[in-house]
Amino acid sequence: MIKKVLLLLLLPLPVLVLASFFNEVQKRLETDVNYLSAKLSYEEAVFQNQKDKSVLIPYVSLDKFSFNTSISESTVTYIVNVPFSITFSNIAGFNFSISNSWKYVSSNDEWSDSGWTFSVSRSLFSNFDLDQLQNQRNLFDVSWKLLSAKNNVFVNVANDVFNSFYYTKKLQITSRRLQLLSTQVEELRKAYEVGSAAFEDIVNAQKQLQNLVLQLEKISQARFSVSKDYPQTVLDTMMKRLHELTSKLPTEQEAIEAVKARYDVQASYIGLEIARRQNERAYQTWLPNPILSAAMTLKEDGYSVSLGFSFSYNLIDRGERSYSYKTAQDKLNLQRMSYEEKLRSLDKAVKDSYASMRIAEISKQVAELDLELKKMNLDRVSKKKDFVSARDLETAQLDVEEAELELFKAEFDLLMSKVNLLMILGIDLVEISGGA
Repeated sequence: MIKKVLLLLLLPLPVLVLASFFNEVQKRLETDVNYLSAKLSYEEAVFQNQKDKSVLIPYVSLDKFSFNTSISESTVTYIVNVPFSITFSNIAGFNFSISNSWKYVSSNDEWSDSGWTFSVSRSLFSNFDLDQLQNQRNLFDVSWKLLSAKNNVFVNVANDVFNSFYYTKKLQITSRRLQLLSTQVEELRKAYEVGSAAFEDIVNAQKQLQNLVLQLEKISQARFSVSKDYPQTVLDTMMKRLHELTSKLPTEQEAIEAVKARYDVQASYIGLEIARRQNERAYQTWLPNPILSAAMTLKEDGYSVSLGFSFSYNLIDRGERSYSYKTAQDKLNLQRMSYEEKLRSLDKAVKDSYASMRIAEISKQVAELDLELKKMNLDRVSKKKDFVSARDLETAQLDVEEAELELFKAEFDLLMSKVNLLMILGIDLVEISGGA
């Protein structure tokens, strides 16, 4: 069983095409479902906000253009109706329109028009500002989801690249330890047969051997969870990029203030403003909302002016207006608590992030000291190589290699704790790395 595991681990890894870390992130973005979905939602929200800013661009339309034909016993008559309108919608709640229609009847063989009509209309309570605020809120909300999706891809690729290297190296070291221990068990068994070793020594060695096999299986499982193998160049460019991204970080107090500018915080604040205005206007639910309109039509024989006033109102409903009025204040209180809770949670997240960085820094220092001790031990064993076995010398060398690997892991963990702070601050890791 052990020999089969060792044989599999010693098989050569596939040769990989050289690539950079950033290229790997870009390729992952092209296939990540969460990112692509967030990107689509973001583009839709941008379009809606652009519409709000383009109110001076009119809709030009042919509304219900028609062509009708009637056939009698002796004649064929056709009628063409060409309506035309230019409409400016929702300019501060107002709708402005310029319209006309032309009609051609073949029996008369002439065109006629209804005259140019200039009209304006507005609901008394239009609340157009709430619609604009809602679109802005949605844009900030989807912007945060898009940013989070991009950053998650960045971090996932970074972890994947590191794990590819770390667990491959860990497998190599552990498999060599397993080989050494297997040889030791065989020697103990032979020594026991001639009476120069105790049975307890064999049992202890076999226990260590099984623990190594168990450790090897766990490392193998972690290694297989990596999506693919990455070349050394990707690891090198990734570590360089992580060092560059985290070289300058704000102080803890600066970060607590900066985090308030995140997209989701702005979305929550706009949600609070919407709830406040809705609460102030809750009385409108009890009132009719009339539409006021005015129009002037110009014809060849003169002009006409019309004024309009219309509304609809349910004299009796099923409690909808009463419920809407009653819950407006509750929604305001809930939105205020939600906004305050978000600020508190971000404050805690920033403080936790700095605590994690301090812990990671200490862990790295411990790993450096451990490596120094392992090197001292290797140096001591090397000087006595005439008096120690080759197995002890190789074991000391493996201890140094594993300590170097764990120091590298501690360095990566420290960098990722700093990257986590950047994510909390709402920094676009892909963009500052040179992407879109």
